[in-house]
Amino acid sequence: MQTTEIVQRGIDYIEDHLHESLLLDQIAAAASMSVPNLYRMFYAMTGHPVKEYIRKRRTSEAAIALRQTYLPMIEIGFNFGFDTYQTFIKTFKRNTGLTPGQYRRSDLIYSFERIDLYERVPYLEEREVSERYPGIQVIRLAPLKGIGYLHTAEREHGLEDEAIVRFLALLTDSQIDSTQFRLFGWNVDFDNESHLFGYQLVAVSEGEHFVEHTNLKPMELQGGLYAVTRTPVGDGSVIVAAWNRLLSEWLPRSTFSLGEHGLLEEYQRYNGQITRLKLYLPVKRGQDTETIEIVKQPFIEVTAFRAEGTDCVLQADEASADFIIRNGFVDDSRLQVFMSCSFPPCEMNTYEIYIKTPDGCVPSPKDVHRTARLEGGLYACLSTVSYGFMTGILERIYQWLGSSADYEPDENRIWYAQYIPFTSSDGDARMKQQVAVKCYVPVILRTSI
Repeated sequence: MQTTEIVQRGIDYIEDHLHESLLLDQIAAAASMSVPNLYRMFYAMTGHPVKEYIRKRRTSEAAIALRQTYLPMIEIGFNFGFDTYQTFIKTFKRNTGLTPGQYRRSDLIYSFERIDLYERVPYLEEREVSERYPGIQVIRLAPLKGIGYLHTAEREHGLEDEAIVRFLALLTDSQIDSTQFRLFGWNVDFDNESHLFGYQLVAVSEGEHFVEHTNLKPMELQGGLYAVTRTPVGDGSVIVAAWNRLLSEWLPRSTFSLGEHGLLEEYQRYNGQITRLKLYLPVKRGQDTETIEIVKQPFIEVTAFRAEGTDCVLQADEASADFIIRNGFVDDSRLQVFMSCSFPPCEMNTYEIYIKTPDGCVPSPKDVHRTARLEGGLYACLSTVSYGFMTGILERIYQWLGSSADYEPDENRIWYAQYIPFTSSDGDARMKQQVAVKCYVPVILRTSI
């Protein structure tokens, strides 16, 4: 039985019991799979974590009842499986932007329809991507001339905010009305010996004459093909999540590959305040289609750095960086670096970095407890150039496994990605340093059901 049919069984069970309490092990049993496989395969086939799918469907059905009946709101909440009225209000507002009472009085229509995988499959390569990411567009940015300022600091935290404040002050000093210009920015990498972080800002406007200033230099944005999305300005994690959505989720599913002309951020303002960012991901038309192959991997002895919670990536990065510095492995090309994290996102929040040290290296007493190993065996492998959490790459592999007659995921081993740095000889200097990734998902021979 193929995964499409199995996951559809889970969807049908959810729909038949939407008004009741739903337990994941019950859904998994109805779909004839384990709970871990339910998490992975449901997300890969539908694009929604199973719990989020349930919440959105309940919200959609409750929204219909709010408009078409005069039932009390608390009764509607309980009728559609919300265990408390507070949970109903919180979930409804998160999905619609309004409380149930406000929605009943508004003209907004919220709809999240039941998914039928048999209808979706023919459109996976085209319609699904556009429907799942309506806020992402591909545009061609024309070359733009302007005036720029490079801000440097010895720490990365708060770099962009400091740069914006300083740049706007310099423009004011030069009697330039910044509200009449578009503001772009991007991070600048310096060599390791400088210990500096940089952020380049450019103010652009057609046909404008700029006043010379010591810290402001004429600049030109080369333009090019970009995938563009918008995000509110706020907590840095919101912006990072938006970049990850572009890089890790949309890009691997699209018909484009990563371009070499540099990431951009455009600052958009309202009433003199920066309210949101427009993110520009450089892309180019996809050429070679990456293929998935089944490979046999040996086990790999590694040093593991695991973290959990909202800042798990930062924790794991800092711990692994400290290990590399303490043991004198900086710039050691013999190191092999691997990563794994929770999939699908939002259900669990874990991140783990694995480092394979050169043969013969003995871990210090401080690091003995971190000794682990990546298990050997059969893996579905996809080689690509990618960034972030590999969400889109993993989804492609799990979708491929879902239609495979020979292989299925092995829930007893973890997936992992291996990073292989390389240097691109073409394009903008900002994009020359790239990372090739080999993503490995453990598999076993499929058993008939």
